[in-house]
This record gives sequence, C-alpha cells and structure tokens, in this order.
Amino acid sequence: MSDEAVYVQVKGLEQILKALKSQPPVVKVGILGDAHREGGGTNAEVGAAHEFGTSTIPMRSFLRVPITEGLQKEMDKSHLSDPETIKKVIKDGTIVEWMTQISVCAEACVSDAFDTGGNGKWPAWKSSSYENNTGQLLVDTQQLRESVTSKVK
Repeated sequence: MSDEAVYVQVKGLEQILKALKSQPPVVKVGILGDAHREGGGTNAEVGAAHEFGTSTIPMRSFLRVPITEGLQKEMDKSHLSDPETIKKVIKDGTIVEWMTQISVCAEACVSDAFDTGGNGKWPAWKSSSYENNTGQLLVDTQQLRESVTSKVK
C-alpha cells in the first residue's frame, strides 16, 4: 500500500446534492391565467375543449402533443442539452435559469403548433357557417394563442 494521499474535488457534486435535496423547481406551461374571452367563458375552458376534444369539437392539442414531440428539438437548437451548458448549470448550483430557458423552448413548441395547425395534424373546421379571419385553426382572435404562458416556480 502506498502512503500517498488522494484528494478529490467534490464542490460540484456538493452543489448538485444540495440542489436535489431542496424542492426542485417546477415548470408550468399552458393557460395559467383565468382571463375571460370576448363572448363569454375563459381561455382555459376553450383551451381544454380543443386540447382534449369534446363531443362536438375534435381534439386539437396545442400543448401536450407539440411539447412532447418538439421540446427536445427546441432544447437542442438552444444548446440546452450541450455538455457545456450542463457543466455551467452544475457550476452555478441552481437549475432555475436553465428550466426557465426550457420553458421558453416549450412555449416555442406551442407557438409552432399554432403556426402549422398542429404540424398539419389538426382536423379542419366542419362548420361551413364559421368564417375565420386568419385562415389558421385556433388563431382567429389570437386570444387562445396569446393566453399560453409559462412559469418556473
């Protein structure tokens, strides 16, 4: 056996353990307010009807499906998954700023869904009596689209 001393730098590990022991932040993306729409109801009610569908409205997911399918791509474009970024998160000892940037990526996924009709997956309007001012599904008055926000808490 050798009498040589071995020293291990654990500062980064200690910061990670500290962060993990505390309550980790949570990212919320969606219709977080309770604003009422012109004509009645709330954006959350209209959003839920389209997100999950009803007996008269087909499902047009603008949250779950776009975020599930596009978040990693958005994070990669923003370099949030790069080893250098992860090293910085570890060095800083907090993940709040990183998660805030992830929430921005999630909002970009939602915005893209509105721009592309759910990547072309949303069913067309069946009502011939309804005239849409923009020609885009769910983007007539912009109320629903603009009600989607995010929060890291």
